[in-house]
Amino acid sequence: MESLQLGSTVTINLLTEKRNLSPCTCCISKSSCLHKQLDIYQVESLTGQYTHKFKVKAGDAIFHNGDPIASIYSVRVGFLKVEFSLPNGQHQVTRFVGQGELFGVDGLADGKHHLDAYALTDGEVCGLNNARLHELMKRDDALNKALECAMSNELVRSQEHLFSLGTHTVEQKLGYFILEIFQKMGKHHSKPNYISLPMNREDLRSYLGMTTESLSRALTSLENKNFFKVKNREISNIDVEALTKLIDMAEINQNNIASGLSDQSYGNHQHPTFHQQLKLN
Repeated sequence: MESLQLGSTVTINLLTEKRNLSPCTCCISKSSCLHKQLDIYQVESLTGQYTHKFKVKAGDAIFHNGDPIASIYSVRVGFLKVEFSLPNGQHQVTRFVGQGELFGVDGLADGKHHLDAYALTDGEVCGLNNARLHELMKRDDALNKALECAMSNELVRSQEHLFSLGTHTVEQKLGYFILEIFQKMGKHHSKPNYISLPMNREDLRSYLGMTTESLSRALTSLENKNFFKVKNREISNIDVEALTKLIDMAEINQNNIASGLSDQSYGNHQHPTFHQQLKLN
């Protein structure tokens, strides 16, 4: 039996087999992860050479700030959080990672992670061995394109989150997040217009850049306005159309302000509304 080190906190034992079956061939997330760019032959012949899945429990650390980067990762099942932390214990949740999404690329530049990643729920994670992946990328351009597309998508998500933090009111930030998480999780629930939040309110407060009191008031206010119903972590009766209009109105106002300024200087550059982004996606 050989051992594969995926990170300083996760070690996978592998049975040495003559036939190397890829765990990606029948994966439920292959249509949304970076391998969606590959054809079926590439999935079967390439991914098994660097991909290994492992189970995680809620609270498990995938990697820590300072760990050497042995692998990058993709969520197969479940939900994780990524956060930036300081030696004094201060930390900020920078991202929630759902099914099919890539994470752990923060260490590619200098060979070590600069963030911490923890499982929020029980689930499965795919470790993509960094050395093997890059060795194969030299020989197969499809892998280069797949990784480029996945990293580009994550960059766009980060920029959209920053836009929301800098533009929206407290209620609009929360509404934007509910719609974003509904897009990720709603299709996996049998109940219509329903999600069960995998994160606690402290993590959500940190991610949205607001106080606990502001988050509580925003939840109550939006519930009273019939945007959704709240019971602990359960969000039900989500009025997607009403939330989209709430966010679009803020972004239209922001675009009008930006248009007035840019007409006097460098030209008119408008950010698409959330409704336009839904159509684009």
